[in-house]
Formats: sequence, structure tokens, C-alpha cells
Amino acid sequence: MIHFDLTNVLRGDGFTTTIIGMTIVFSGLLLISLFIRLLPKILAALDHFTAPQQARAVDVPADTVPSEEEVHAAICLAIHMELERCGGDLQRITIAQRPAPGSFWNSAGKMRSLSDRSPHA
Repeated sequence: MIHFDLTNVLRGDGFTTTIIGMTIVFSGLLLISLFIRLLPKILAALDHFTAPQQARAVDVPADTVPSEEEVHAAICLAIHMELERCGGDLQRITIAQRPAPGSFWNSAGKMRSLSDRSPHA
């Protein structure tokens, strides 16, 4: 039978092993949290170096007023891009409504079931 006693821990360097293990685990968790915290800054720095040089925008005179067609085109583009971003059922526009499923009790007596002895079950 094993006897649990503090002298067994002291004889087997239990405190030293415990402190070393806790230090290793703490330092590993600290490194992971630092990596997660610095990841956006690291990616921004890498993006700055790897991104191609963007072309300079053409200078447009400030007194230029867009035409009505250009304003409509810009609004349509913004709506189209928002619908593409959202996706899903927002892109489906239907006029016909789906029929209501009705009550479960309306189907009483209209359903067939196979008997327990049927070879087709």
C-alpha cells in the first residue's frame, strides 16, 4: 500500500518538478498570448512589404459634378455589392408566397403506415 506523505514529495524532488512544470506551462501560454496579440501588427507589416505599389489616382478637378446617371450607377453598384456580401436568401425575390403547412391534426386519417408484419418495412 502506498503511503502519501510530505516526506515522499521532498525526497523525490516533487516541489522542484512542480515549479519547473508550472514555469514551462506558464511560459508557453505567455508566448501563445503574445503571438495572438502581435499577429495583426505582424500581418500589417508583411502586407506593407508584399503589397504591390498602388497606382496614383488621377487628379480630378474639384468643381466636377457627377451627372444623374453616374449617381444612379454608383447607388446601384453599392446595392449590388451589399447584396453579394450578405448572400443567402436576400438575393431571392419572389412574388408567390408559399402555402401555409396547416395543422398537424388536419392530416388525421389521411396518412398510411405499413404494418409491423409487412415484408416491405
